Amino acid sequence: MEQMENTRLRVAVKTLSKGTYDYAFRLNRDFFSSFENADILDAALDTEIKICKTDEQESIITVKITGTLVVLCDRCLDKLTVPVSFESTLEEEEILECLNDFTGQMDFTQYVYDNICLAIPIKRVHESEKDCDQEMLRIWKQASVQEKNRITNLLPD
Repeated sequence: MEQMENTRLRVAVKTLSKGTYDYAFRLNRDFFSSFENADILDAALDTEIKICKTDEQESIITVKITGTLVVLCDRCLDKLTVPVSFESTLEEEEILECLNDFTGQMDFTQYVYDNICLAIPIKRVHESEKDCDQEMLRIWKQASVQEKNRITNLLPD
């Protein structure tokens, strides 16, 4: 199975006969830059696409994504590496969205991008505050105390 580094995940399917076909893509920051996604600073993701063509019109397509992304910690704004894992079998509607009848190719780029973004945890913080940037936490806590004091002073007695 050849591994391709690419920003587009295209597979020529028009010429495929019955059988199983495996494709592998290595995704890095360039993939996310092509979507102008500034939240993902770096990536090391392996994407495997398996196409089982059962007849001329029928295919079972599975996509598996594993690896890591680098984002900013919500607490300290330092870099944070988060694991990503996703696996799914495309439904008929999803297959049709990826298929370009004119070129005979399937473009999985948008499908993969959307599902990677959905696999990112909503809360992105280091496991422990000890792993966070301590100087940033100090500044954040100091600013929080000052803001609390400012609000308290504005409240009527």
